[in-house]
Amino acid sequence: MGTTRRSAAVTPATLSARQQLVANRFSFGVDEDVVADMRSVGGWQQWFERQLAPSRLVDTAGARVSSWFPMLADDPAAAWGRVKREEKSAWDFGYDFSSYTLARKLVARRQVQEVMADFWSNLLYIPAGEDRSFPWRRSYDDVIRRHSLGRFRMMLREAIVHPAMSGWLNNSSNTKRGINENLGRELLELYTVGRPAGYDEADVKSSARILTGFKVKVFDGYAASYEPNDHYVGAVSVMDFTHPNSAADGRPVVDAYLDHLARHPATAQRLARRLCLRFVSDEPSDDIVTAVAAAYRASDTDIRATLRAMVRHPEFVASAGQKVRTPIEDVVNCARVLDMRPVGATDDAAFARHVVWMSSSVGQMQFDWPRPDGFPETSSTWTSPARMVRSWNIHYALAGNWWGAKDIAIPARADVMPTTWPVTLGQLVDHQSRMLLGRPATATLRQGVAEALNRADTQKFDTASAVSDWTWTVLRGAVLNSPEGMLR
Repeated sequence: MGTTRRSAAVTPATLSARQQLVANRFSFGVDEDVVADMRSVGGWQQWFERQLAPSRLVDTAGARVSSWFPMLADDPAAAWGRVKREEKSAWDFGYDFSSYTLARKLVARRQVQEVMADFWSNLLYIPAGEDRSFPWRRSYDDVIRRHSLGRFRMMLREAIVHPAMSGWLNNSSNTKRGINENLGRELLELYTVGRPAGYDEADVKSSARILTGFKVKVFDGYAASYEPNDHYVGAVSVMDFTHPNSAADGRPVVDAYLDHLARHPATAQRLARRLCLRFVSDEPSDDIVTAVAAAYRASDTDIRATLRAMVRHPEFVASAGQKVRTPIEDVVNCARVLDMRPVGATDDAAFARHVVWMSSSVGQMQFDWPRPDGFPETSSTWTSPARMVRSWNIHYALAGNWWGAKDIAIPARADVMPTTWPVTLGQLVDHQSRMLLGRPATATLRQGVAEALNRADTQKFDTASAVSDWTWTVLRGAVLNSPEGMLR
């Protein structure tokens, strides 16, 4: 980062269209490091395969982020102790967790893992700073990230019985003496088969009975345990799953039930469609959804095999320009392509904190969706006129660091400008379009930036110092404001 590797020429090289598509969809911003990695390994397929094995990638920057938020290392009793002493609140823990998550998106080398952790966190959704789950939220995130490129059935096994999920959806109060249906219902409706699968209220009750026994001492230290005396014993049936459920320890039944749901054809179809909504288009065809679902089932819920089937499908290849970045993706992408990197989080002026509020000001705050279904995956949700205007304003603010962020590394201007001078304004716009958008500037973009600056695109700059800070900020912000800057 901060080198002249791509900016040394007036017309720096860009990735091919296919490379750019894969990098845009499976990273939080195609920065210089992503470009360098893709070129060094020989192309998008090699880069993608390498990213699918994150343990083989050294990610010092991503690992370092944890140290910026030491409160997240508190065990549940310590976290609850801080709240009881009124030193901190559940909101404070959520704020730290949201800042931590966005900082990882900004700096991590394991970009596909971060993208998929975000996807699964939005499917198996738990908000940040929620009163019943906050001491366990970071632990839950570790589960999602660890399984984000593994097998969905193994992720489901851990996520559904995790203390954060038990607290959030009241499974901690679900016992044989008083059934609470919340988690049993959402497991079917949101996390696996979906309502079209045809389950009924009796199935929901059986689903809840299977999940009895998992305890969390909510508002009392938050210790988690399994209590066989609270588990419902007796035959259970959920759609085509049946089990005698005759033992007091029902955890083996839970594993069998969750495996069954993960492998269910309806789950395969639902997950395939949701993946295609995120990574292909708002209206994926039945053909690509069926192909992705088939790969999921044939591989026994292997996420990597499922993703391979999707990115190799002709519909994915043809989907460039069909997905709009969410507000969070927009802010993180802009920071990454501008090479703005958090280096700590000492106080609220830190960049790792600012990005939380920047994305919120555009219309989406990390882990702040109020319902268990997660943020919408459709681009149409995020394309209102108000959102567009807010994004444009944030682009300028980021380009000029107008929020005055601290704990941030920003490259010297000379390192991201051409090294061959003089250049015209039009050439400078093209240079930055290649750097920030990964493509040459169109005539419309060149003219639009010229009009924003009230200059001719033929105006010549003899040296880098002739480009004022204001001109540089407006130019880069306007490039990011182009339609191409909003697409991934």
